[in-house]
Amino acid sequence: MNRSFRSTLFLTAACLAFPAVAQTPPTQAWPQNRPPTQAAPPAQPAQPAAPPSTGAAATPPAAGGALGTPPPVPLPQWFVDIDVDKKGEVTRADFLKYRMKSFEALDLNKDNKLSVEEFIKVVEPPVTPADAPGLPPLEERRTRARAEFQNLDTNRDGFVERGEAEALVHSEFNNYDTDRDNKITEPEVRLIIQRSLQREAAERQQAEARRRQGMMTLNEFIDMQLRQGDELDKNKDGKISAQDYLVLAGPADGPQAKNLLPFDMRKQIAMRKFAEIDTNKDGQIDRVELTAHALKQFLEMDLNKDRFISEDEFKKAQEAEAAKIRAIVQTMMPAQPAQPRPAQPQPRGGQPGPAPQPSGPPPGLPQGTR
Repeated sequence: MNRSFRSTLFLTAACLAFPAVAQTPPTQAWPQNRPPTQAAPPAQPAQPAAPPSTGAAATPPAAGGALGTPPPVPLPQWFVDIDVDKKGEVTRADFLKYRMKSFEALDLNKDNKLSVEEFIKVVEPPVTPADAPGLPPLEERRTRARAEFQNLDTNRDGFVERGEAEALVHSEFNNYDTDRDNKITEPEVRLIIQRSLQREAAERQQAEARRRQGMMTLNEFIDMQLRQGDELDKNKDGKISAQDYLVLAGPADGPQAKNLLPFDMRKQIAMRKFAEIDTNKDGQIDRVELTAHALKQFLEMDLNKDRFISEDEFKKAQEAEAAKIRAIVQTMMPAQPAQPRPAQPQPRGGQPGPAPQPSGPPPGLPQGTR
């Protein structure tokens, strides 16, 4: 954003172009605990962490490792639940058995296939707690579950059969089993989770960058105001004189002054703003005063206090400044003298004449009738 905010302070109006904020796409609601794929590892993949000592697999990592090394990535709960003997590994058979518990719990009639009605129970209480933080509304979760059901029903027979569900579980297992030995070890699962976290962090950064497009930070706002001040500082001494500042009032006459307020009014308004910024009243605006004024402006414009100025906040600042200028102009306008009422002619003899008759049809009759 390098276009001027000057229009909020003086006599003209302008708008800044702000691109639409991209929305982060929603995540899938089912199946839960689906591991990340390895299709797009980061440019610099992290090295697998060394497996912790036996019995410490379920313990969250410490706040920091020894000698400044990062703590190991915590193991997922499913690994802890399956590895009850603390061997530091999970076999394909154990993983399949653990994952299929969800299928068996949803298969109410035990026919080894799930109808869509059975399937969407996965997003409803008690399977999905109603008070889970950040949970979308129930109907939205059901809609997502129906869409996921269509993806899982590969043979399009209207059911998710046990074989289809098991195929998905095997695919999940393969994502973790990087050496294809039919076992998931702690280093393997930590590595994949770390890569997933890195991708998610990169996606969040990209989403935040898209959200911030067209939004201005405090530093950017101050830099912009200082650059504008440098443009006004004709002798480049780091200070803006009143004469320099009067450039912002616009031309005194000529075609460019057409449809503007009288120059004297514009000059007075500009000098009021100059006096507001010139806090030490030495008749000059230095960079310290301009920076302080920019900070004050930014804090006033940042209505939601998110440390950014958005399109809406900028427009509101424009409207507020325009209203302030209109109020100032009203005080400058000369008072209009009251117009005298025309005198009524007096009849001869000093006697009042008959009251004037109202024009139009007699009272009580609708218009257009006789």
